[in-house]
Amino acid sequence: MQQVKHAGNTNSADSTVVKVVSVESSLTWVSPAENAVFKITQDAELPEIVFEFRTQVAGDYKWSWTIEWEAKVSGLRERARKGNVLQTFKESGSFVCSARSWTVGFSEKVLGGTLTVEVSVGATTLKRAIVIKGQNPTAQSVATYIATLDDMTGFEKLLEQETNSKHFINFDGEPIVAFDKGFGITQMTNPVPNYEQVWNWKANILAGSSIYKDKVRIAKKYLGQAGRTYTDDQLRHEVFSRWNGGSYHEWDKVSASWVRKKNLLCDANTGNIGWSMDNEMNKDKTQAQLRERDKDTYSKGSKGQSDDHPWQYQGVCYADHVLGK
Repeated sequence: MQQVKHAGNTNSADSTVVKVVSVESSLTWVSPAENAVFKITQDAELPEIVFEFRTQVAGDYKWSWTIEWEAKVSGLRERARKGNVLQTFKESGSFVCSARSWTVGFSEKVLGGTLTVEVSVGATTLKRAIVIKGQNPTAQSVATYIATLDDMTGFEKLLEQETNSKHFINFDGEPIVAFDKGFGITQMTNPVPNYEQVWNWKANILAGSSIYKDKVRIAKKYLGQAGRTYTDDQLRHEVFSRWNGGSYHEWDKVSASWVRKKNLLCDANTGNIGWSMDNEMNKDKTQAQLRERDKDTYSKGSKGQSDDHPWQYQGVCYADHVLGK
């Protein structure tokens, strides 16, 4: 009997058991297991993940992949995330080849989330999904990487303040996400980080370093205007304040020197919340009184700010907190 592709095999002998094997029934995944979990290395490298299938059909196969991650607020605490999806990150690709296996790669990007791979063989399509999670770098790895970047003195202090130098929540292996869409070890918000900058702690730091260097440049220009002088300590405070928002110093004509802004009172129990004492609602009140009045609105973020609760996020308070003043 003539062998027919896609039909299987048979014979013409009398009194024999005929075993018919469908080519399509033998089409199956070899690896990886459905919903298998893989982890990005501590050094921010993808693990080796090989998608392989078995078939008797020769020819070119159509492969496609999609990786996706839905970002939910985590904070810094090790617990399950709650609330709505803040942002969805997604990338995809496709290719045709004769190989029956594919080693996962995203054009040298390090991405995490749910990876779904499909391969079309004839009229049949195989589909399989896995999960890629992250692992936090060691403190030494972070310090070593920062040391390779120019003009980054003090940056490690910011990372300690922002995320305790963590990039992922260990509970779920996903990047840290703040309510204001701050992502990863540097809590990048603006410019909005891309998919890799969210998942690759080195890419996150590199992007953050550009912002930091820009803050240093602006701080030096501000403090050095009109030929004015400043100390290294003043520069550090100015940079850290601007990292969080706004200048730290104002020029005092009497002493002819830069001084901390005089009209700001900070809530020492927080990292960057304070009050403008020029506001009538805040005048003649102590830090304890203002905190008692406003503390229940802090958790609402900017939505908690109002005429009755005129607290603000202050770069000055942030710098004081980080640098121990």
